[in-house]
Amino acid sequence: MQTEILAEELGLTLDEFREILDLYTEATTCDLEALTTAIADGNALMAHERAHSLKGSSANLGLEELYLIAKEIDDRARAGSLDGLDGLVARFKAAYEKIMEGVARDA
Repeated sequence: MQTEILAEELGLTLDEFREILDLYTEATTCDLEALTTAIADGNALMAHERAHSLKGSSANLGLEELYLIAKEIDDRARAGSLDGLDGLVARFKAAYEKIMEGVARDA
């Protein structure tokens, strides 16, 4: 991933993008923890809310892969189905970590 390209696409300076990305990282960490707990507790409403947050914030930063995974989690949880969400959350986490590694390399 090229951080400069994402920043430019959003009309931000590199410093502005990095600042927003720091906020995204903090929010994503909290959302993932809450999402994991919601799934473990069988709470589809909470899972939907956290996945919806992940979906929106990922879309706002142009992180398409993360957006698509979060959307799938959100759609299923909103429908009341938690089946298979652990695997999707694992996919999200793996993609997220890969992207964050790329951002660290670009820094």
